[in-house]
Amino acid sequence: MLHRGKGIIAAVALVGLFACKPKEEPAPPEPAPEPVAAEPVAEPAAEDPPDVHIEGDHITIDTKIHFELDKDTILDDSNEILDHIAQTLGNHTEIAVLHVVGHTDVAGGHDHNQDLSERRAAAVVAALRERGVTQTIDSRGVGETEPVCEDDTDECHEKNRRVEFIVEMNQ
Repeated sequence: MLHRGKGIIAAVALVGLFACKPKEEPAPPEPAPEPVAAEPVAEPAAEDPPDVHIEGDHITIDTKIHFELDKDTILDDSNEILDHIAQTLGNHTEIAVLHVVGHTDVAGGHDHNQDLSERRAAAVVAALRERGVTQTIDSRGVGETEPVCEDDTDECHEKNRRVEFIVEMNQ
């Protein structure tokens, strides 16, 4: 029994030893690093397409907007230039108003040309609106009254059939 008593005493001593051992506190979590204020990153200015230019109070384009013969329907080959005009207008919020002016050549009568130029200018406005242009836009037609060329040649007539873009800037 003495042997058994020594075993019990030893067990009690071990329990006491572990019971008296100070509990190890878990290490406090490391503080989260202080957030560093990100410096604002300036977005690069969007580039204007190379075939659309702002020149004074006009937007000029390197190509023409093409229409079906004697109609106000814009041909598909003009989609890219219309996309580029819309992109340029989106890049230039300082443009407050865009005036779209339709012109014709001298073929056809005055009243017919006036009507056709008005409808073509309106079609361009609609196409730009479809592309998300938000500036104020108006349209007018001047028929054949403002030619850039007065020779009676196909080349001259072609130059006179055009759409002009006049801009007004924010004050």
